[in-house]
Amino acid sequence: MKKSGIKTLLLIILLVLAVVLGQIIGTACAGISYLSWLGASAKFGLSTVELNLAVVKITFGMMVGINVAQAILLLASIVAYIKIKVRE
Repeated sequence: MKKSGIKTLLLIILLVLAVVLGQIIGTACAGISYLSWLGASAKFGLSTVELNLAVVKITFGMMVGINVAQAILLLASIVAYIKIKVRE
């Protein structure tokens, strides 16, 4: 695999791990009073819009929810990606 392919795969893995671990950490810390801020989240996006053409019915929509723990881990994963040097 070429160097750029390995780096792209590494970035994808780091970002997916950051999102999953951030969700787990945010959910686990929601019940702890001094760490509950890690679970604070915001949702944004397009709510469902329906297009009905009598023959075809199409529904569009996308919502993204992110909490503080995910945002911190996403920033950390991007910094780690920049710092990691991949040898060929």
